[in-house]
Amino acid sequence: MKIEKNILSLADQYDTFFIDVYGVLYNGFSLYDNTLETMEELRKLGKKVIILSNTTQVSEDAKRSYEQREMYAGTHYDKFVTSGEYLHYILTSKAQEISKNLGKKISSVKCLFMGNASVFADSQIIKTESFDYADLMYVGVPRTLYGRVRIDNLLDENENPVKIEDVVHCDWYKLHDPSGRKGPMEFAAVLEKCLEKNKILLVANPDMFAHESDSTHKIAPVFAQGILGKYYEKLGGKVIYFGKPYRGIFEFAKQFTEPEDKIVMIGDTPWTDILGANNANINSAMVMTGVAGEFLKDEKIPLEQRFEALYGEISYRVSGQQEGSNRPTHVLEKFAK
Repeated sequence: MKIEKNILSLADQYDTFFIDVYGVLYNGFSLYDNTLETMEELRKLGKKVIILSNTTQVSEDAKRSYEQREMYAGTHYDKFVTSGEYLHYILTSKAQEISKNLGKKISSVKCLFMGNASVFADSQIIKTESFDYADLMYVGVPRTLYGRVRIDNLLDENENPVKIEDVVHCDWYKLHDPSGRKGPMEFAAVLEKCLEKNKILLVANPDMFAHESDSTHKIAPVFAQGILGKYYEKLGGKVIYFGKPYRGIFEFAKQFTEPEDKIVMIGDTPWTDILGANNANINSAMVMTGVAGEFLKDEKIPLEQRFEALYGEISYRVSGQQEGSNRPTHVLEKFAK
């Protein structure tokens, strides 16, 4: 597949650009070089730019967060749509969709929280800290007692490095980092308790990992909410997901477009961004940065070969998707010029 330089090479082909944040615009510490200029140029060309993110923040909170990085609505993009905002919309406007999955009216649901609960404002959800009384478990940003869990330095019981694509298939009780910290075990213990109590997990960010920076500004892949959902499913538990790759969030974002618009989704993750675009029957462009770049670090291998490797065994090991179900329409070296 031909690999284009950046998003401007596709500008003439589309009216609306749905754009992921992490791995496309943002590297876990800062915006990629020339990101703001490129977004502004798209809008000057008359294109509609809609941020479509799996963050569990509601849209206004996400907008304020990126204003601190000088990314502004009306200048760099038109709308900021998040999976947290979509979940909030469902809970406050279409609660029957959650009720159908739970088998009871939304007004009777109690929720045991892990993390920020802003998506539940003005809803019928009641907070509880008790496993016994909770009907479902909302999964927030995964943090252990010592913070975020890095995936790139996990070791198994034999002190062998664990590949990122194999993490969800491992026994988390046997994983640790070089300092001996057993962060995944904390998650496993909570999930097993949820399973024992027959709780449903509610996951508003299906991403399995994301890039974050530590105190030294080193950027590394860390656990995200979706990996807890996948592990819970492996244990035999039920999970309700909101966000990419599920069609609902794309339909929610389309309300800000015109029916005749030709839309393309730009993302870095085959099993959320690209598969989601395919599910929504829109075109897609995958950037070879972010999550894709995490698996494609050997610069001695041509980029085309690295792309094909990603869409072979790696993609299958991570997501269980058969090759071809999540291939993009276009491939870009990066988003920005």
